[in-house]
Amino acid sequence: MIRRLLAVAATAVAVAGCLTAAPAAAAYTFGNLSFNLCGNKCNDGRLAVADEVVDSIINRNARTATLQEVCAGQANRIRNQLASRDYQVVHVPTAHKCDDGSDYGIALVTRGTRDWHKVWSLPNPNGHEPRKMVCAMLSPQRFIACSTHIDFHGDGTRGAQVDKVADILAGYAAAGHPAFVGGDFNLTPTEDALDVMYRPAYGGGATGAHTEANGCCSRSGPATGDGGAKIDYVFMKAPAFTPNASSVVSTPNSDHKKLWTNMTLN
Repeated sequence: MIRRLLAVAATAVAVAGCLTAAPAAAAYTFGNLSFNLCGNKCNDGRLAVADEVVDSIINRNARTATLQEVCAGQANRIRNQLASRDYQVVHVPTAHKCDDGSDYGIALVTRGTRDWHKVWSLPNPNGHEPRKMVCAMLSPQRFIACSTHIDFHGDGTRGAQVDKVADILAGYAAAGHPAFVGGDFNLTPTEDALDVMYRPAYGGGATGAHTEANGCCSRSGPATGDGGAKIDYVFMKAPAFTPNASSVVSTPNSDHKKLWTNMTLN
């Protein structure tokens, strides 16, 4: 009987131990640079804009950078300059060649352990320039960073592509992976096509699940594009991430400004 009681007590202790909640992970704060380099149209594949990206990442100690209009030669320059600092660069060709003969596309820069990366093709119902999104899982925090460049045509292409981006991020969220995306969306904040990104608190028909870099809940922000409009964004899953601060920084090397975001993974 005593042995049986001892066994039951031991089992109870073991079960109680299994049911004890694990300590909550500490919040993690980091910075992201989102930037359309205008790597070919403004720079013909030249490397000055890549060197600016490198200097910016180092100076602000960014964990990630979501980049658009990047020539492969520029991506290689960024990769080589940052390799000793434990950064990795994924360059994704999307369309034509740059003037330097290298592939044109988007890029994602990450520091530390990258568990995997995946490239998604975005819808192109009217046969325009192909567009893509690249995402990577980062450890030990286990969050996903993505970079994308949405088409500029207002014939339904932009809306279809933003819908796909929202669907991809929803899939990550359903799998328990908090994610954010940075990029050139070629849309201003109040346009209906962004309703699927903004969470309802932003109003204006918003139906999405994300907070934007400049906080909640105004669909506005400083201009980031050459036309004097905000068209570059960082959307982060709410409430998995909290935006702490954002700023735009002018540059002589691009027709876009650099969009900096400081955020906390809760």
